[in-house]
Amino acid sequence: MLAACCSCGTARWYSSADINAQPRSVVMMSDRGSSSCGSKLKVAVLATGVVDELPQVEGLAQRWGQSVFHCPYCHGYELHNGRIGVLAVGPVSHHHAMMLPDWGQVTLFTNGLFVPDQAQTAALSARGVVIEAERVVRIVDTATIELADGRLLPFDGLFASSRTRAASPVAEQLGCAFDEGAVGPFIRTDASKETTVAGVFACGDVARATGSVAMAVGDGAQAGIAAHRSLIFADG
Repeated sequence: MLAACCSCGTARWYSSADINAQPRSVVMMSDRGSSSCGSKLKVAVLATGVVDELPQVEGLAQRWGQSVFHCPYCHGYELHNGRIGVLAVGPVSHHHAMMLPDWGQVTLFTNGLFVPDQAQTAALSARGVVIEAERVVRIVDTATIELADGRLLPFDGLFASSRTRAASPVAEQLGCAFDEGAVGPFIRTDASKETTVAGVFACGDVARATGSVAMAVGDGAQAGIAAHRSLIFADG
């Protein structure tokens, strides 16, 4: 977390702290329980990121971000119109499987976690998606699915949705409001990236309904500009 100190007029990075907040007044305490700089902070920018809560499939965690991905728009192009597997985690996986045929030949593994209804099945079929109902045992090699019936199905890449949560409790400690997104809670902000706690700004995946490096960078710039302006123009 980046915060501006009232007394010394500098911006400092904080990683782990006990926090107390009032409008335009945030007290940062170190892990040892003593104030990091002996005074309150005027503004803070939360850029803690999120933690992925991954589907419980053997071999998935080790391959996360390497051959198992979450975002077609971030990673679909890397697969060069290859073979793509989608590991279902629930109804959101229908959305995943419907998008991915634009990047390759798609197989949806329902894995007992999602059963498409008649309309969804028809839509998936129209998109050329193969539906596989056999249980997934594990992922082996780079991106090969081992099924309960012994089949080994190799892919160029796999996709799965994860739940996310804030990587730090700091926003909750400050009293920031959260909204619920498709993949988990995120900090509520206005157009300037200020949270519901005056003087506290948030940016990146922790303050977005969905993760995106490009959008997170833009949010960081917006939050930094707004935080700086708030120090100069007290009334916004």
